[in-house]
Amino acid sequence: MPQPIPWRNVTELTDSTFPRTVTTLAAEANAQPLLAACIVLGLALLVVAGLLIARIRRESRDLERLRWGAERFARGKLDRRIATTGSEKVAQVAEAMNHMALQLDERFQAVVRQRNELEAVLSSMVEGVIAVDRDERVMTINQAASHLLNINPQFAIGESIQAVVRSPALHRLVSEALGAPGPVESEVVVRLPDQVSEAREAERMLLVTGTVLHGAAEGRIGALLVLNDVTQLRRLETVRRDFVANVSHEMRTPITAVKGAVETLLDQSEHTPEDVHRLLEMIRRHADRMFAILEDLLTLAKLDQQEGRPMLHLEPGAVQPLLTSAVEVCQMLAASRQMAVRVECPADLRLMMNRHMLEQALVNLIENAVKYSPPGREVVVRAQQRHGEVSLAVIDKGEGIEPQHLSRIFERFYRVDKGRSRQVGSTGLGLSIVRHICQAHGGRVEVESQPGQGSTFQMILPAPLP
Repeated sequence: MPQPIPWRNVTELTDSTFPRTVTTLAAEANAQPLLAACIVLGLALLVVAGLLIARIRRESRDLERLRWGAERFARGKLDRRIATTGSEKVAQVAEAMNHMALQLDERFQAVVRQRNELEAVLSSMVEGVIAVDRDERVMTINQAASHLLNINPQFAIGESIQAVVRSPALHRLVSEALGAPGPVESEVVVRLPDQVSEAREAERMLLVTGTVLHGAAEGRIGALLVLNDVTQLRRLETVRRDFVANVSHEMRTPITAVKGAVETLLDQSEHTPEDVHRLLEMIRRHADRMFAILEDLLTLAKLDQQEGRPMLHLEPGAVQPLLTSAVEVCQMLAASRQMAVRVECPADLRLMMNRHMLEQALVNLIENAVKYSPPGREVVVRAQQRHGEVSLAVIDKGEGIEPQHLSRIFERFYRVDKGRSRQVGSTGLGLSIVRHICQAHGGRVEVESQPGQGSTFQMILPAPLP
C-alpha cells in the first residue's frame, strides 16, 4: 500500500506535486480488484485443466485396458474378460468385446472337438488316408497311411507327394484325381525297404481311390486319397491260381503215365512177362505218387479247417521218444543214401503235443534233409529248451537254399529246383504241412540256410508250464 503522507510535510507540497500523488494513489487503488480477479480466473483454469488431465488419463487407461484385452483375445487367450469399468462408452465397448470373446471361445472349442473327432476317426481307420492340396502337397496323413507307405507323418506334412512316396503310378493317380469330375481308382505298387534286408526292396500293392476335395467357397482345394493294402489278397489269389495249376500238373503227369501203360497192356499185340512187369511197376509207382499227393492235400485240408478254431488236442509227452520214432521212419531212406541221422535231446525234455501230427512234421523235415543232401553226409535232429520255448531243429549239410527262396519255401507246391524235386519224389506240400502243424501247436517254423553250407529248419513251440 502507498505510504501515508505526513501532515507535517503537507505545507511543503507544491501545486505541481499534489495532483500527481493523488493520481498515483487512485490508480493503485483501482488495480487491486483486477489482480484478484486474474488470480481467481487462473485458479479456475488450473482446476479445469487438472480435471481435464485426470479425465484424459482415466480414458487413456481404459483404452489401454481395451487394447490389452484385444491383444490377449488375438493370441487365443479367451478365458479372461475385460473389466467393464470406466465411462459408459468404454464399458459398452468392453462388454461387446467380452461377448465376442465368449462366442469365439465357443466356436474355437467346437472346432477343436471336431478336429479331435476327425483325428480319432482317421487314426482308428484301417485304410490309409492322405489329403493333398492343389499343388499336390500333403495336408493330412493318418497313421495307417504312414504305416503303409513307411513314412514319418511329421516330415510329410507340407511336402509334395512326389517327395514323400516313390511311386509314379500314385503320382499319376493324384494328378488324375485333382482334375477328374468324379472318383478315380487304380492299383499301384509301392516299393519299400525290406524289413529283413535293407539292401533289398519289398513291393506293397495298394488299391487307391482318389476324389476331389471341395472347400466352402474356394471350389476345389485338393484331393483325398484312400489306400487299401491288397498285397496279401493278391498274393493269396496268386497262390490259389498256382495251387490249381500245380495240382493239375502234378496229377496230369502220373495219370498220363498210367493211361499210357494201361493202353499198352490193352494192346492186342503180345507182351513179354518182362514188359508186363515193367508197365505194372510204372502204374504202381505213379499210383503211389498220386496217393501221396492226395494224402498231403487231405492233411492240408484238415489243417486249414483247424484255422480259427481251438488248437489240436495236445497232451504232455517226452520229446526224445518222439524224435527217435521219426528217425526210425526215415531210417531206410537214409540207409539207401549212406547217411546217418543223429538225435540230440535231453532225456527230461517234455512238450505239449499232438504226437501223430508232430511226428509227421518231423518226418517231412528229415526226409527233405536226406533227399537234398549229398550221400554220406550226416543229419542232426536236435531238441532244446530256451527262453520259455522248445526248439525242434533238423540240421543238414546239403546244398542250401538261395536267399530269394527262403520267404516262399513254405508255400504249397513251391519248389526251389522243380526238376530235382520231382526226381526225388517230392509232392511240393511237405513244408507247407510242417508250417500248418507247427501253427496248430501254437508255434512257428523258421529256416536258416546258406548256399553250399546246408540248412537248419526249426519248429519253435511253447514250452510246457512247470
